[in-house]
Amino acid sequence: MTFKPALTVTEWPSVNPLSSEKDYRGSIHWTQHSPLLIDNGSSELRAGFSSSTLDAPMYAFDNIVSRFLDRKRSTNVILCGSDCYVDAQARSNIKSPFDADVVCGMDSMEYILDYTFGRLGIDTERIDHPVLMTETLCNPEYSRAQMNELLFEAYQVNSVNYGLDALFSAYSNNIRNDGLIVSAGRSSTLVVPLAMGHGVLDNAKRLTWGGAQAVDFLQKLLQLKYPNCPQKITTYEVQCMLEELCYTSSDYDAEIRHFQVPENLAKADRVVQLPFTAPERKEKTQEEIELAEERKRAASRRLQEQTRLMRQERAQQNENDLKYYTLLREWKDKESQENYLARLESEGFDTEQEFERVYKRLDTSVRKNRAEELGEEFHEEKKEPEFPLADVPDADLDEEGLKEKRRQLLMKAGYEARLRTRAEKEEKKRLEEERDAKERKEQRENPEAWLKKIHAQYNEILARIHKRKRLRDMLPNRKSAAAQQRMKSITALASENDASSTGSQRRRKRGEDEDTFGADDSDWAVYRTINDATNEEEEAKDHEQLEELEQKLLEFDDKFTEEDTYAAMLSRKSRLTNTFLRGFEPKWDPEDAIQFHQLHLNVERIRVPEVSWQPIIAGVDQAGVGELCRHVLRSFDETVRGRMIQNVLVTGRYSQLPGFDVRLQSTLRSVLPPHAPLSVRRARNPRFDAWLGMRQWVFEQNEVFRATSISRADYDEKGPGWFQEHGMSACVNR
Repeated sequence: MTFKPALTVTEWPSVNPLSSEKDYRGSIHWTQHSPLLIDNGSSELRAGFSSSTLDAPMYAFDNIVSRFLDRKRSTNVILCGSDCYVDAQARSNIKSPFDADVVCGMDSMEYILDYTFGRLGIDTERIDHPVLMTETLCNPEYSRAQMNELLFEAYQVNSVNYGLDALFSAYSNNIRNDGLIVSAGRSSTLVVPLAMGHGVLDNAKRLTWGGAQAVDFLQKLLQLKYPNCPQKITTYEVQCMLEELCYTSSDYDAEIRHFQVPENLAKADRVVQLPFTAPERKEKTQEEIELAEERKRAASRRLQEQTRLMRQERAQQNENDLKYYTLLREWKDKESQENYLARLESEGFDTEQEFERVYKRLDTSVRKNRAEELGEEFHEEKKEPEFPLADVPDADLDEEGLKEKRRQLLMKAGYEARLRTRAEKEEKKRLEEERDAKERKEQRENPEAWLKKIHAQYNEILARIHKRKRLRDMLPNRKSAAAQQRMKSITALASENDASSTGSQRRRKRGEDEDTFGADDSDWAVYRTINDATNEEEEAKDHEQLEELEQKLLEFDDKFTEEDTYAAMLSRKSRLTNTFLRGFEPKWDPEDAIQFHQLHLNVERIRVPEVSWQPIIAGVDQAGVGELCRHVLRSFDETVRGRMIQNVLVTGRYSQLPGFDVRLQSTLRSVLPPHAPLSVRRARNPRFDAWLGMRQWVFEQNEVFRATSISRADYDEKGPGWFQEHGMSACVNR
């Protein structure tokens, strides 16, 4: 399997150098008073004169402003466009005049227009050109009035006209009569019908999802996927990942199911390498490695020799102690009991029993050591313990005897408990042998019924394991049923007036301070209820039984293979998770600085673009692009609809993700008659088509352009909100 190399994140855009002085007064733009065309997009502003012969606007730059105080020079600095990326301080103060796709910050807009006119070389006190500017669909009257006031009062323009960029883009792509324009921009996605050369904006639809929301969504997905990412991922870097790595899936559900196989997910994986500084590692020579290994071996030999000497010393000490205690023990038959006990006391023993225990331990240790030296196997002689004082009345014993009796009683109780445990184990073993014999008999007599029973037991244990896992996953959520049931159990335990309480619960009434909780065995059942989801003993038992059943199924059921086992299922799930987070190859190494600074994009490559078609994925309660197109087409009669579907245009920066037009065509094809003449095509130049369409419209429809422009006289007489409608305008009512 081959994998594509890692992609390096794109750096900040370089700052455009200041242009040289333009001969504005000697150009055709000045002499002919050519209309000034401004495509005022929320992401990029494109400007130029209609008399320009270029295949692109004269200037295009990011529609942003950065205003900050330069502390070194104690001056206010205002930067526009790509100059805002000059340093970190400028980047941290970037602002946009747009709120979504509506111009709201007129102060910032004024800075941008100043910058625009300066880059065009205009050096006059007023802008002596008609202005054609784009605006958003259904632009609020207040925003347009503010823009008119800015242009007429601050720049004293001759006239202003407004139009919709999506319609201008369609005009540039030779769609003049009927068509359907899908424009996916930075802040929204528009579906605009075109009939008889006019945009029917009463039937247009808007989806508040575009490139900016997609970038934000992808950034959040990466933050959730890599919460410990060593480096902050900037918005610009995420935008580059979106535009270079993401694509629109033709069948999202089928592709997601396809990704459930780790190998398929690995093929779609793309690695983004974040910048990092590799740690310096000093490579050792072969001689240094061999010298280090020799030092380790020498240290190991010294340690083994020290351990051997210590064992010899300890064995010799035990031999000497045993000889001394043997001689001391012989005094028991040579003198009275009282003198013997006094002799033992002088040696540090309080009782004769304590001396006998020490003597026995030394004797066992010496015999074991001698057997090891001779290479023989040591067998310790085990005798049934005796408890001679257990049945002696207390009245017949002195203080030392009473102490020894209590000790023997404890030893006797432990010994009897061990005997009972051994008997229970033997009985359990006998019952298991009987059950196994019965099962073997069932297997021989009716193998199909036996296999069916084993499968039923296997599925029952699996269901318990899955249920317990679900409860564990639900407990952290305090609103889940499991967490609420747990709180009810805890409340019932703490409550003094619980109807189900027993007489053994806490009593704190009228001076009854006695705490008797636990006196009744039923009181402890509440703990079992509380900890039911995390009962480790039951879970371990279920896993043990599951392994036993799997071994039987593997041996006697040909259809049950290693791939069907619970461990294989967990391994597949773990492999899928690891592939999702860290890729398929190479194996994840947290010590590797290169891998630690990598991001893996796989499912996100189709999940983010899919929001345009299924907005609910990102929590947007709106219809998707395909559904909006269907609603728009159904609002026209069959004849007009048939002409529209022949000219479906996809434009806008966000719509340029691979597969967008293919997905739109398949979506529309599914709701149209089989032989409907559907044609979906991309804009020739999505970035500049709107501006080129403006220039073409001004040239071909110059009379309409001038007749529908707002003059200074109209502005003074009818107010800043006055607007002339035309076929390319953004709020036409026909």
